[in-house]
Amino acid sequence: MSDSADDTNGGEPPRGRVGVEIFEQVERIMREQGLTRTQAFQRISEDTGRRAGTVAANYYRVARQRGAALQPRKSRGGRRGRGRGRAGSTDIDTALANAKDALDELSAAVRRQEKELGELREQSEQFDKLRRWMDKNVG
Repeated sequence: MSDSADDTNGGEPPRGRVGVEIFEQVERIMREQGLTRTQAFQRISEDTGRRAGTVAANYYRVARQRGAALQPRKSRGGRRGRGRGRAGSTDIDTALANAKDALDELSAAVRRQEKELGELREQSEQFDKLRRWMDKNVG
């Protein structure tokens, strides 16, 4: 089996060519239609049935290969490289740290609500006492 362009791949471009074609389509759409990259990814996704993330990954892979000046990725939070040797481990560490922070915030909110609920119960008891006194002495 060869890598030549024949009909055995269901009309898809030859292997390794999809990314290049996606890159060229995105550039053409942005230039001709004035869309953003994200909008172009979505348009190609709708036209081809590929996921927009897959389209974007192909685009950026080819863009990096061609030495395109891309803006650095925005940080998604406190990424901390801990030197474990796996790229995914920092993502897991970040997700766990974010979950812990969220749980800490939730715990603090629950403690504040418990305190407020206790204060409201005390006020309710005082109000009930006052109402009983008024019923007995005023009415």
